[in-house]
Amino acid sequence: MKQYGISAFKKIDSDLDIHLENIKRKGFTILKGGLSSEKCSEYKSKIELVYAIQLKEFGEENLSKINELDVARMPFAYDDSFFRLIQNEKTLSIVRGILGQNIILHLQNAIINRNTKTHHQTSWHRDIPYQEYTTSKPISINVFYCLSPFNSKTGGTIFLPYSHLFSRAPSIHFFEENSVQPNLSPGDIVIFDSWVYHKAGVNTSDITRYGVNHVFTIPILKQQINIPDM
Repeated sequence: MKQYGISAFKKIDSDLDIHLENIKRKGFTILKGGLSSEKCSEYKSKIELVYAIQLKEFGEENLSKINELDVARMPFAYDDSFFRLIQNEKTLSIVRGILGQNIILHLQNAIINRNTKTHHQTSWHRDIPYQEYTTSKPISINVFYCLSPFNSKTGGTIFLPYSHLFSRAPSIHFFEENSVQPNLSPGDIVIFDSWVYHKAGVNTSDITRYGVNHVFTIPILKQQINIPDM
């Protein structure tokens, strides 16, 4: 690459280094083809089964009151196959490359984005919400498995790059001008700093879009749900 006035470029030795740099600077990175199409189909069916159980346990009206419709919380507690997503060595190497060796699972959620209604996640947010500060080093990382096509038609996730570097949200104009919506295939994995502003798009396709989200944190952050007791 042609340049002048630059004393040195950051040295990159591996794919891991590329992903770490993407997260630290841009706020997110993409792992292509992390799951097979067969596994994606399998997990989509399992998500609906878990959600049906939770809908019966808590009641649709109660879930609606707290904006929890079409979210399956902690699916690993209902089906052991979801542990494989948590224990993926490639994603964990990236998470540990950012947060260090001592990490905990803060949550695992399955998101169901139906084409018949607007999901609560279409609001801009951080995944450790209501936090309007930054830290010198990241303290929370998301690992999100795309089980369906993620694009403008299906309402794929929209990110505001670099927003993890600033404590407060920018102007609405800045959101509109600078947000990006990656075009992702089933099986792709997005890993991002939890402080990056993001939201789900609106699903105007003829399919339901599924994803499984994980938040890993350093141990000073308390788990959202008491996972050991589950």
